[in-house]
Amino acid sequence: MNRYITLVVGLLMAVPAAAQKSGMINQNAPKLTQSLSAGDAKIQLDYTSIAWGQGQAFNAAMDKGNGDARKQVNELAKSKPIGSFTTSVDLTCGDVKIPAGEYKLGFIITDNMEWQMSFMGKETINVKLPLTDNKEKQSSMLVCSLFAGDRGTAGCFVAFGQKSCVVNFAPAGGGGKKGG
Repeated sequence: MNRYITLVVGLLMAVPAAAQKSGMINQNAPKLTQSLSAGDAKIQLDYTSIAWGQGQAFNAAMDKGNGDARKQVNELAKSKPIGSFTTSVDLTCGDVKIPAGEYKLGFIITDNMEWQMSFMGKETINVKLPLTDNKEKQSSMLVCSLFAGDRGTAGCFVAFGQKSCVVNFAPAGGGGKKGG
């Protein structure tokens, strides 16, 4: 009987540890939807505001010697995207073109330890995130906030942990509306 009780107690103690590894911290993470319209052009961003486990997951992923953590982040971006991004017009983001369409959204880390926003549709388009340190304002949850920019442009503020940046979007060429 004592062996049985020991086995049950051991199993019960193991359940929370396994659940934490698989993301229990984000089980009820808030889901946000934002859209921006200007004339016929519309951009929509849907995402889950995940937590980074008080920084341990972020720090492990940013440890250049820990390729496994980085690989895990990149695989999760593909298998369980954090959200979606839809645009009715072709966009440019720096020198990267994002054709009108619907995309799954994820965040990946390159071998050079640079974060990228990954738009996964018919093809995968990666946009470098120019993250900078923001020690004054720490965000324990992922923040993505669309905003209207100057002269028909738009931006997205991205922040997690002590890192943040702005990604700018502009209509590509003539703003070519997506055909039906």
